[in-house]
Parts: sequence; structure tokens; C-alpha cells
Amino acid sequence: MLCLFFIFLCFSIGASEFSGEIFLKNLRRPTPKWIEQQIAEDLEPYREGFFLDDIDATWDGVNRVASGYQAGLSHFKIKNNEINCLRTTLSKGDARVEAILHVVRSMTPYAPLPDMEFLVATWDSYDNPLYLEQTFCPVFAICKLKSNHRAVLIPEFRHFDFRHGTIKNVKKESAHLPWSQKVDQAIWRGVTSGHNYHLNDWDLKPRSRLVLFSKEHPDLLDAGFTGAFSISKEVERKMEEYNLFVPWVYAPSLVSHKYQIAIDGNTFASSFWWQLLSNCAVLKSNSDYMEWFYQGLEPNVHYMPFEPDLSDLEKKLRKLMDDPPLAKKIADKGTEFAEAHLSNEALAAFFHKLLTAYAKLQRK
Repeated sequence: MLCLFFIFLCFSIGASEFSGEIFLKNLRRPTPKWIEQQIAEDLEPYREGFFLDDIDATWDGVNRVASGYQAGLSHFKIKNNEINCLRTTLSKGDARVEAILHVVRSMTPYAPLPDMEFLVATWDSYDNPLYLEQTFCPVFAICKLKSNHRAVLIPEFRHFDFRHGTIKNVKKESAHLPWSQKVDQAIWRGVTSGHNYHLNDWDLKPRSRLVLFSKEHPDLLDAGFTGAFSISKEVERKMEEYNLFVPWVYAPSLVSHKYQIAIDGNTFASSFWWQLLSNCAVLKSNSDYMEWFYQGLEPNVHYMPFEPDLSDLEKKLRKLMDDPPLAKKIADKGTEFAEAHLSNEALAAFFHKLLTAYAKLQRK
């Protein structure tokens, strides 16, 4: 644990640099059509506008639901270009609340924002039907089901500082390791997220399937769990019998392989963004969940899709291995997209554009 903390600290110190110049460059460049569509589609249900009373009604309604606390609602206010958190269901100083405050305070000295109030659901997604029934205004969330037309997607800002170090080091490792020198094998590391693992079904979980697949096809994939998350000791011991756990490694060290696997955990695949940046060909499981940037991606161009039950994963991996130009092209396209749209400054620019559009719909 101490080792992990030291690694995290090393990559976090000095990582809070935010370039106002790069942010403004992203903000002022022509907005890609997919970003315009993403913002317009998410705000479409509220095109007639909404009132501050609707924010209060949503707050009260969601928190009356028995599980409402799990939405992690936080209420923010921007007034005279300054942001404050008015109330939150999380503990004081929670990293998810502080992240929103930090990114807005990083933006506003360079590009002011209009006065507004808004709600953020800080959990992994905002999809519970009972929450949505009580949603009378846009609620920002980092992930949602494709069928969800009430939540409005924003980037994940919680690890904003850590992202800076990850981006820097993934780029550094990629620059030192040309495609031709990468290991001709896929790799995946992650924890046992994906909701409860039980003795009678742990091997049916997508991530468990992936690691077991690697045991059957070690020439194609090196996959392993780096930690046990939300599982009982009994299940953990059973998984250990199959040698499914491996030591933790920092993301940049994984770019040594030509192919990366992105697979859902509780909701979205949280490694997907940096894998796109890695100059590796990414294979991503098809999913009902989406993040804010998925509309800008094209399957078989920026990444190779595969089924969540892994029924076609072997076929897809062999296809890439048998066609190096195709694999390299996907790697190049994914990295090109990530460099253009997934930097911290690009995330902030997207959020600024979204907040500006959102504020136009808010009535007092």
C-alpha cells in the first residue's frame, strides 16, 4: 500500500498544471460536429427551459428515494464568475466535489462563465428509474445508459491532476517504444468491479471471463486482476485458486503491448481514455453505457469492438494480429483522437461549452 501511495504521489506532484493558453486554444477552435451533437442531444429534453425551483424539486425528489444518497448529488452555484458548492450529499471536502470546483476555477480566469446553478451526480452513473422520475432539470453525470435522456454527460474530473501525469507518461513511454517493438499480444489489468461477485456466478462476470480467456489463450492475451474490489474473502480465495491475481502496475508500463482491452466495470471502462492515447490498438467491449466523448469515436476506425461475452474476442484479436497495417491504423487513429480531445484542457473546454449552453436554458 505504501508503494502505491508513493507512486501516486510521484506522479501527482506538479501534475496540477493547467495551461490557460492550451485551454483557450481548445475553446476557440471550431467545435467538432460530434461535440455540438452531444451537447444538443443531452440538453434537448430541456429545450423549453427550466427554473431554479426545478433544481430544488429534483434535489428533494431524488433524495426522498431510499437509495437516493447513492446518486451523490451536489448543488453548485456560479455567481460573478466564482463557483461554490451550496450543498452535497457527500462528506465535506469529498474529492468528487473538489474536482468540479477545481476545474471551474481553472477555467474562469481565462474564459468567464455566466451566472447559473447546476446539479452533478457524482456516482458512476445516474440511471436509476426512480431518480429519473424525479429529475426535472439537467443533472450532470460522468456516465449513463444510452437510453437515458435525462442525465447530461460531463467528463470525469475526479482524477484531474493524476490524469496529467498519466498523459505525460503514456506519451513518454509510447515515444520510446515504436509500434514495431511492442509485444504482439493484448494486455489488460484491472480490479474486480462489475457489481457483486458470488461463488455461483463470479466466473460469469465480463472481467472474470476476460482473465479466464487469457488462461486459455496466453498467446493472445495477458490479463489479470490487480485487486479485489467489493467481493467476499470466500470469492477472492476461490479466484486465487485459479491464479487470477497479478501485481499492480502503472498504466504507462502497459503500452509495451500492441493491443489494449477496454472492458466495463461497474459501468464504463475507466481505462479507455488513456488506452486510446497509448499508440496501441484498443479493443473495447460493446456496452449500453456511454461517456461524453463516445460520439466522436467510430468502431473499427478508432477501436475494434467485441461482444461483452467475449464470443468474438479471439476472432477479433487474430484479425488484428494477422493484419498489422489495420492494427497500426486503428492505433494511430485512436491516438490522434485522444491527443485532440482528451487532454485536461480539452475536457475543460468541453465543460465550458456545455455550461454556456446550459445557462441559456436556465430561468429564474
